[in-house]
Amino acid sequence: MYKYILILISFFCSELRAQNTNVVDSISFYGWIRQHIAVYDKNMELQDNSPRIGTSIYRKLQNGWWANAQLEYGIHIVQGISFNKDANSAQQLIANPFVTAAAFTPRLATVEMGHPIWGTITIGKQWGVYYDIGFYTDNFNLFGGSANGVYAGGTDGGWSGTGRADKAIQYRNHFRNWELGVQTQLFGNSANFGIAAQYHFPTGLSIGAAYNSAKISTQGQFLINDIGKTNNNFIAGIKYNKGKLYAAITSSINNGDIITVNDSTILALATNGYEMSLGYILSQKWSFDGGLNLAVAKKYNQYLHGHYRLLQYIAGVDYFITPMTRIYASIRMSDSKFVDYLDAVNVYALGFRYDFDFSKGNFLIK
Repeated sequence: MYKYILILISFFCSELRAQNTNVVDSISFYGWIRQHIAVYDKNMELQDNSPRIGTSIYRKLQNGWWANAQLEYGIHIVQGISFNKDANSAQQLIANPFVTAAAFTPRLATVEMGHPIWGTITIGKQWGVYYDIGFYTDNFNLFGGSANGVYAGGTDGGWSGTGRADKAIQYRNHFRNWELGVQTQLFGNSANFGIAAQYHFPTGLSIGAAYNSAKISTQGQFLINDIGKTNNNFIAGIKYNKGKLYAAITSSINNGDIITVNDSTILALATNGYEMSLGYILSQKWSFDGGLNLAVAKKYNQYLHGHYRLLQYIAGVDYFITPMTRIYASIRMSDSKFVDYLDAVNVYALGFRYDFDFSKGNFLIK
């Protein structure tokens, strides 16, 4: 990650002179602090809920061009179980699937240049274009994001490009109500590809679809049963967000939904995924959400001795102490078969969340 820091310093400090120089910049230091007590399978445990810290730097350039850079790290203070898929690290599943997360893990590291007409190009570790649609239903305080292949194989989806894509180059642009994203991942001896398109209606309704194809290394094909040479994901979704109501549905086709059976067996399953998310803001103090995640294997699996089915019902409530501070309660009921242990248990969580964003702009450089 140090190479990204050097790039940011050299890029944003270029063209500065010894004399006074007015630079129209903004710098933001932001983060989420989230922890909760979880009760599951007769256990009670204090857990992290994907806390993170980050910084972003924005600079205006000539002729309408602008540049932006971002660094974000996940924090793993309370080591142990996490039920939030978004907390997964970038650790490659095929390199070492059984590793404990470090205290700080890189989430995002990007350099971006854009123009209102010509669009933006972003380089680095970033949310994949597949997640443009996956995000429709992955917006709960704690649970969700389990059925559409975003966090492939217990990772953050970095290797596949469906989550926080590693070594990615993206181009994005808007054409009236259309939004387009194209992505490639360059790993030296292989290249992954992704594309997403969305149409936003003036009524608050949006529809979108995305496709992602990731090449599997020879080592990955050896370690993961039935993985094949590529991992392909297709997702489509619809969302409505206006006023106090949010509603979204997504559906996906995945030819390599990866699960860990035990220390020696990792499987890739062909699944159909479905996710639903509903949210309602009752007042400035209260909001509610709910939904479900469903992933069904397309055929019987000999290693599992059955048909894989992930089915989770999710509900939650938030009480806002301030607009940036809240107490939340989340429940997940599971009616799953032949899934990982953590996906099969019922979970009850009570937690605290504090969001912060300290920004500064219009600097005078001397």
